[in-house]
Amino acid sequence: MLQLLRALRMAFKYRWSLCGSILLSFAVAVLWGANIGAVYPLIEVVFNHHSLADWAENRVATANAAADAAQQEIVRLQVEIDHLADSDARRTRTELLRLVSLEQAERQKAERSQFFLPWIQAWAPSTPFQTLLWVAAFIFVGTLLRCLCLMGSMILVAKVGERTVLDMQHVLFRKSLSMQKGDLGIKGTGDLVGRIRGESNAICTAIISVYGRVIREPLKMGVCLGCAAWVNWRLLLFTMLICPLALFLLVKIARLTKHANRRAIEESAKLLNRLFESLTYRQAVNAFVMEGHERSRFQATAKDVYHKKMRIAALSALARTNSELVGVVVICITLLAGSYLVLAEQTHLFGIKLSTTPMTSSEIMTFFAFLIGASDPIRKMGSVFNELQAGAVAAERLFPLYDFKPSISTSNKPVPFPKRVPAIEFKNVCFHYDPTQPVLKNVSFTLQPGESLAIIGSNGCGKSTALNLLPRFGDPTSGEVLIDGIPTSEFRLKELRRNIGYVTQNAMLFGDSIMDNIRYGTPRATAEQVRNAAVRAHADSFISQMELGYDSRLSEHGTNISGGQRQRLALARAILKDAPILLLDEATSQIDPESEMLIHKSLKLFMKGRTTIIVTHRFSTLDLVDKILVMEDGQIVDMGTHAKLMACSAHYQRLRNSELKDVA
Repeated sequence: MLQLLRALRMAFKYRWSLCGSILLSFAVAVLWGANIGAVYPLIEVVFNHHSLADWAENRVATANAAADAAQQEIVRLQVEIDHLADSDARRTRTELLRLVSLEQAERQKAERSQFFLPWIQAWAPSTPFQTLLWVAAFIFVGTLLRCLCLMGSMILVAKVGERTVLDMQHVLFRKSLSMQKGDLGIKGTGDLVGRIRGESNAICTAIISVYGRVIREPLKMGVCLGCAAWVNWRLLLFTMLICPLALFLLVKIARLTKHANRRAIEESAKLLNRLFESLTYRQAVNAFVMEGHERSRFQATAKDVYHKKMRIAALSALARTNSELVGVVVICITLLAGSYLVLAEQTHLFGIKLSTTPMTSSEIMTFFAFLIGASDPIRKMGSVFNELQAGAVAAERLFPLYDFKPSISTSNKPVPFPKRVPAIEFKNVCFHYDPTQPVLKNVSFTLQPGESLAIIGSNGCGKSTALNLLPRFGDPTSGEVLIDGIPTSEFRLKELRRNIGYVTQNAMLFGDSIMDNIRYGTPRATAEQVRNAAVRAHADSFISQMELGYDSRLSEHGTNISGGQRQRLALARAILKDAPILLLDEATSQIDPESEMLIHKSLKLFMKGRTTIIVTHRFSTLDLVDKILVMEDGQIVDMGTHAKLMACSAHYQRLRNSELKDVA
């Protein structure tokens, strides 16, 4: 619950909207009580065929008569008390105290009525029907104002909830973009998306409930109970005896609901992850005919979610039933106790004083109406507890992500990136995801400004991992990656990555136009510059054949074009970026030999004046570079030119012969 309170405090940013909502909620509560209070003049005045002036005059006369009668009885008992036995005297003294209290109450009632009588005679309607019209108009206007205030309050509190969660989602999205592979953990992207979207929505609902119904409904209930207390506070306390037990049950249900919500949210996140995996890798699912397996896994997880949510529904229904029963029991107690006081014209029940003066039928009906008015907010609050528990669980899952600190961060005192073409050095670099399985072991090499290097080796030897350390997609476990002699961690992270052109084997394309995909990372590039980059990447030929040309829209991940075409667009993006460092990770692996030859010619020219590292398994690419680095099992085995390695490196010769056999 502490994390939910944190979210509620964040909503104070929109304090003026909150203040407006609370004021409107208070107005709703007052108007709610006022509308219910209109029951009294209907019963007491209109249904007795009186005008308000007649009723006020009669009230003054009746109260004075009752006070006079009580005073006469007091005088009589005071004369008799000296001649009574001790036991009778005690009873008489008790009766005297009751009569004194009764006289005072009746005198006060007469004084209050007498005070308002001149205004009632001057302004109030003179007939019962006119009084009825006034009451009806009062109820209509009051209800209209209450609805308008309610609408304004709901809009303001919805604005606060949605804006607060929108602010949170912006922060969460920023944090998620700064995550590295290891930061996602084993729960996956589905869980991350579930937290950003699903959990934040649950928190939004909780915020709206707290600043909406949790404030508005108790205010309405407070006004009704206050008015009921004004009618008879002793009877109100008597009828509230059942409430502590109901509150105890509600707390128990709330704890069970919170636990059930936590399990349901976790299962929902697992379901979302299943969905993400199956849809992302649906081609593999189809290829291995695993549709049935994926359906079974999805259905099993969906069934778990269903059972958890049914448990929540049952607990929510139990909380609602508890609230309904409390209201009914309170009203039944009121009905029985109040009816007894009216019918028997008594002020005590079971020896307990419940009224100063005998209650009238109109007073008990008004009291009854206020209690019914108080039970409606209690009923509406029944669903709030489930929303608050769901919001508390969601906040506990979401705020660890909100507080997440990226493992890769910018130095507090960043160094400016070199303005010239830089040198690159790996110095005793080690790296691992799991300490028991090192990926890189003491990798050391140097590239002078403008030099190019190819890294080759068998799959899993650490080639791509080494490449990814330059733009700081990870940091070395030990050792240093240096640019112009400065550790990469000393540069501003954004500035470092702006100066690196990066192309991977899996071209990362977005569901946008081809123009915007090439321009991604260089948003100010002109259409002509984009076209020139595409020409150099030999992508212009197939783009021009598309119906909308550069305005043609790609599908998700660019699946409506071939793998080779996707790689050419990724190359065009890197060429357009024109960064001093170029990293190519199997960038031409999916391109046909003819296109590869053309792209190699373009790359040969483009790489001049840039420090370039290429990860490849194609020996045809090695003609582009100055040096070749051979890796095996995370270590450097050999390094040199093609001629030197062919002459003295058995490992390089094995890789070369292996490729020749594959080609044959």
